[in-house]
Amino acid sequence: MPQILRRAFLGAPLLLLAHPALAASIAPWRAYERRLRAGLDDAAGGEFDADFEKILLDLNTLIRDRQGLTMLAPDPGLTLAARAHAVDMARSGVFDHATADGFTTAGRVGLLARDLVGAPGENIALRRNASGPVTPDQIMNQWRTSPGHRANLLARGFTHAGYGVLRQGPRVIAVGAYAEVAARLERPAPLRVSSVDQIAAALTRATPTIAQFSVSEPGADVLTTTYVEGRPPSVLPPGAWQLRPHLSSGAHRYQVAWGPVFFLD
Repeated sequence: MPQILRRAFLGAPLLLLAHPALAASIAPWRAYERRLRAGLDDAAGGEFDADFEKILLDLNTLIRDRQGLTMLAPDPGLTLAARAHAVDMARSGVFDHATADGFTTAGRVGLLARDLVGAPGENIALRRNASGPVTPDQIMNQWRTSPGHRANLLARGFTHAGYGVLRQGPRVIAVGAYAEVAARLERPAPLRVSSVDQIAAALTRATPTIAQFSVSEPGADVLTTTYVEGRPPSVLPPGAWQLRPHLSSGAHRYQVAWGPVFFLD
């Protein structure tokens, strides 16, 4: 289902209302990050099907082309997020965008797509045929005939995608992770930092330039002002945070995007 989250602010200079700095506990987020990465190494008794994943991206391109839309570029970070969530659903038995312990698309993309700044979205599918193997056409047909999933396939704002396909015998779990990639960091952001200055440093060579940012609890939409270029960063308590860069979208207009999750010790 669509999970595009964005916010625009007007003003010169950009000002955000102050909110209490509510930090998420690091321990559960660290455990979730390790769980996701463990799933990439041990696919719950199944195996990832790279050919199936490529065909899903090709089919998505065909569907978009018929609507006069640009193709979605493959993104390795989104592929990691898609694959990891497929394994996590297989292990937990919870087939949903949100895990039983409350982790959602924005959080896992923020954990695994470490150089990506943008708005994420996700499709999921589970299928087992009575006879014969599950095919990419069957998964894509499930999505394109469902209004919410079709909206992600055809979202004009999305620029990149990564597909994760887990085969467990006759059963297939497929995940599509999408993003409106608005900026790229020069290198993956550090997961653990000791100060907000380290986060600011990670943005210095972003394309396009990111001069100011907020943070939020991972996956949440309540912002805390932390850094504006030329001003001292505000004090941020230890915890798990998600980078929320401010991207210019016109004269005195800013889109607050989604970026990597980091742990401030």
